[in-house]
Amino acid sequence: MLTASDAWQTAVVLRRTWPQLLITILLTRGLAVVALTPLVGLLLKIFLAGTETGVLTDEEILAFILHPTGLAALLVVGSVTLGILFAEQGLLMVIGYGALEDRRVTYLDSFRHVAGRWRGLLSLGAHLLVRLILLTLPFLLAAGAIYMAFLSRYDINYYLAETPAEFWWAMRLGGMLGLCLGTLLTWKISAWILALPMVLFRDVAGKDALGASAVATAGTRGLITQWLAVYLVVVGALSTLVATMLSLVGNAVVPRDTEHMVLMAIGLGCVLLLSVAGNQAVTILATVLFPITVAGFYAALASPREIEGRLPARGSLGPTPSLKIPGKAILGAGLVALSVTSLGAFWFAASVGGTDQVEVIAHRGASAAAPENTMAAFTRAIADGADWVELDVQEDAEGTVVVQHDKDFMKSAGNPLKIWDATRSDLRDIDIGSFFDPAFTQERVPDLRQVLQLAKGKVGVLIELKYYGHDEDLEARVIDLVEETGMERDIMVMSLKYDGVRKTAALRPEWTYGLLATVSMGDPTRLDVDFLAVNTAAASSRLIRNAHRRGMKVYVWTINDPVQMSVMISRGADGLITDEPALARQVIALRNGLTPLGRVVIWLAGETGLLQGLENTSPEGDA
Repeated sequence: MLTASDAWQTAVVLRRTWPQLLITILLTRGLAVVALTPLVGLLLKIFLAGTETGVLTDEEILAFILHPTGLAALLVVGSVTLGILFAEQGLLMVIGYGALEDRRVTYLDSFRHVAGRWRGLLSLGAHLLVRLILLTLPFLLAAGAIYMAFLSRYDINYYLAETPAEFWWAMRLGGMLGLCLGTLLTWKISAWILALPMVLFRDVAGKDALGASAVATAGTRGLITQWLAVYLVVVGALSTLVATMLSLVGNAVVPRDTEHMVLMAIGLGCVLLLSVAGNQAVTILATVLFPITVAGFYAALASPREIEGRLPARGSLGPTPSLKIPGKAILGAGLVALSVTSLGAFWFAASVGGTDQVEVIAHRGASAAAPENTMAAFTRAIADGADWVELDVQEDAEGTVVVQHDKDFMKSAGNPLKIWDATRSDLRDIDIGSFFDPAFTQERVPDLRQVLQLAKGKVGVLIELKYYGHDEDLEARVIDLVEETGMERDIMVMSLKYDGVRKTAALRPEWTYGLLATVSMGDPTRLDVDFLAVNTAAASSRLIRNAHRRGMKVYVWTINDPVQMSVMISRGADGLITDEPALARQVIALRNGLTPLGRVVIWLAGETGLLQGLENTSPEGDA
């Protein structure tokens, strides 16, 4: 049975084995970077090689997973990924369980023991993945049915913006569904929690290990669930504590005036180092606690037998921690890491001089100041100094290319009329401005020709092609309008659908094209486009560097926060897609008024989350 002394046992194990646990974590992370992550990427690339481009985005991902090849990819890549995760946890578990049996297990002993059971780990990963899929699938189907019943009649943006009664019914039912799924998964995980030690210490096959674990945990799953809840609460509390302490330290030690820019840079650098150290400490502790606790569960519940395999004898642990670690190797790796970090910091400091060449792209016009995709919004964007206005185009019932994002007018006018069913006469009667402000009562749905004529000689136009399954000849009609208005040199074209982009590019290859993406599988920088338009979650420094290496720009959407704007500029984004172009201009002006040291400070402040307190600081003291 589990008792309160099990928690004390975990603390004792940590105290007596922490050097071996720490070196094991560091080695596994290095191995993951060098070999394991590339292995998973290679497997995924092999499956994606059967697709037309080797890259999938957004809706293509779901279609791929539902295809037999995609399902095979999910099973193989998922099984290998879980197998690797089990191996990483298993290395720590072997050291911890060895300590419970009074064995001095080193990181080398642990690696040898786990490596000899790689087939069982992969088998466990595969069987667990299949069971999780089978458990989750009915709930996913039920969620789809709820969506179709409550949220499919009108455009989804209407439900998100107006939150009608149907929306709340869907949320309630979805919440109940999620609660049921969470409860079921928690119960099943508590039943299967001893499967990994069964594989490691009894050489039980993956499928049999799940069953053996369920038998061993019968009658104690409620208590195990409580332990897991405590674990999650402790980890969450530690993360919150670290974030709070860093904020307090930052506010206390970082000067807030630009007259002390050197001290500000030093303070922010220290806060950044503390942030990395604190978060890593919490991550390492969380990584260690789980397998050690599970090892304790196994010792208490599974009637352990003699460990299958060659490990140090009982009684070899001793009262003090084992420091048998490769000190010279660690020192050498540390020096290499410090050198690389220093060179990286020097390169970054040398690269931040000059001014930010960032394009300001008004998202559906200046849509924070006027109704989106209206002539008023585009006019305001021009006045606010935007480089580009971004807009969405579809075809109406008469084949006219009109500017509208949603498939209907429920959000903007409470009108369920679909775009592809609307005539120009219908559109002239629909007020799409009053929902925003009564001052915009006269706003109507513009067509693309009107916007191009307004923009000519004043601002570029970024055209997003929208596809709702009712387009007839959208690409050709857009091309005709652009050429008739003489805007060929001042437009860019993008879409969520890569096929639509390629179709347009085949007709006018000299134009500039981009892919709009929310999520992706594979490397989107390998696609044949001139730019990527991605959300802030995807706009990592690595993605931006890879894109630039291939001569591709990266635009980030939709950013209305000055802190986030500055962070994205520091990461190298080529353009900001924003509802507030005037604000973006202010941020760029602020940054361009800073010295290189000031720009390093802004970068550090943005990445550490301290920029909020600096955003109103005048740059004049450092000019």
